[in-house]
Amino acid sequence: MHEEQLIDAFASKLKVAIRSEDNSHRLRELESKLPVRLPPSFESLLSRHSFASFDASGISFFGWGPTSAELFEVASPRKGFLSEFLLPAGYFQIGRPDTGSFDAICFDLNTQKQNREYRIVVADHEEVFSNSRVKIASELWPSFRTFLETAIKS
Repeated sequence: MHEEQLIDAFASKLKVAIRSEDNSHRLRELESKLPVRLPPSFESLLSRHSFASFDASGISFFGWGPTSAELFEVASPRKGFLSEFLLPAGYFQIGRPDTGSFDAICFDLNTQKQNREYRIVVADHEEVFSNSRVKIASELWPSFRTFLETAIKS
């Protein structure tokens, strides 16, 4: 299934308002702050849709749209925030566990994957704030594409 079809199927299953919107300019601006481009599947979601924060398959995703700055905030390493350590270590946060934990759900930009489909990992927030280092607690999915395929089936 092509990225757009996967994203459309995923969006139709969400219990949150997701609006079709051309965000390609905002996506380019976001990616200009990152060391690499985002996965094509995630780019498809961000370039064609706007949405409030939502939960899906264990992840509380950050919102994205003209009035949402969450992804832009984590794309800039800021003192006192997880991004201060995550981005320089090669991790881009896209959300948190839907359990209310402050751990970071991230793309692991360090893994060279075919077609930029980076694995999705959990970074331990306590390790970052207590020891100033990134510790990956677990891998959730080998890629956002795999996440989408799983979410569509459930």
